[in-house]
Amino acid sequence: MNPATRARSRIRTILGGVVAICGLAAMLYSPELGWSFQSQGPDLSKLKDPEFIAAGSKLFAPTCGSGYCHGTGGMGGGAPRIRDIGLDPAFAFKRISDGAPGTAMMGFKEQFNNEELWKLVAFLLSSSKNQTLAPDPVIRPTNETSSKSPEAERSNIASEVTGDPVAGKALFFDSSSQVSCHLCHTFEGSGTPIGPDLSNSPAGAQAILHSIVLPRVVENNRFVILTMKDGEIIRAVKKDEDAEAMKVYDVTALPAVLRTVQPENISKVEPMKASPMPSDYSSRYTMKQLLDLITFLKSSGPGTTRVTLRDLF
Repeated sequence: MNPATRARSRIRTILGGVVAICGLAAMLYSPELGWSFQSQGPDLSKLKDPEFIAAGSKLFAPTCGSGYCHGTGGMGGGAPRIRDIGLDPAFAFKRISDGAPGTAMMGFKEQFNNEELWKLVAFLLSSSKNQTLAPDPVIRPTNETSSKSPEAERSNIASEVTGDPVAGKALFFDSSSQVSCHLCHTFEGSGTPIGPDLSNSPAGAQAILHSIVLPRVVENNRFVILTMKDGEIIRAVKKDEDAEAMKVYDVTALPAVLRTVQPENISKVEPMKASPMPSDYSSRYTMKQLLDLITFLKSSGPGTTRVTLRDLF
């Protein structure tokens, strides 16, 4: 076989492979439905079924439709708008199932089965301009639920999403994280006593959430900023001190380190006005992880350890 013939043969082989791959892709892809994920859900023709969409609307309202999340009808709130933006069905299914790493968006694959997840996708893909095709049973209750207010219906469904104290404990004592809670706090005798002991907290779930994710002002004489004579500035939490030395946890960068500083080397001592606790836990943890963590923190306090998503808001 001469070089030209061999070259033509190789080209035919390559093109044949491309055609085969494209044929497989064509079987998996639909211009209207994207990559099908048929093995993970119901018949995708239901994505345009008004009853299927309405069921998704009912699931969406209490779990994702608050002002803290994606807003009424998915049109935007604290989280982005997710209706009328041309979402790909497969992408939407995976995002709802697994959540969005690095954000407060939790995954719902443990709360909803595959059919329910696809109902949520159907609702998100439906047009907000044609709500008559997708009546929301929560907003317009049927005769079976007419005795309950829309707020009660939302509360009932949101109350089904509960925290896992075992998963929360794993987060609290996560040795792979440089900002793990146990590096600065103790819980039932375990951890590091830099910040407050978090055992037996009387605070409610919402108050604990706020203390984790919102910037805080501190009024504690143990929390100080030391300006050293050589110009170094140390954000510190005092451990103990006497006339000869001051032992402090240096929290300028985490994890904190224990240091001994001499009084004669200190130029100025100022109160620390903002908590040294990291302020980015809302992006480090998903909402489900925060719920698990709070459930764990409540596990040694008074009352029940059951904490639901509704309790956080």
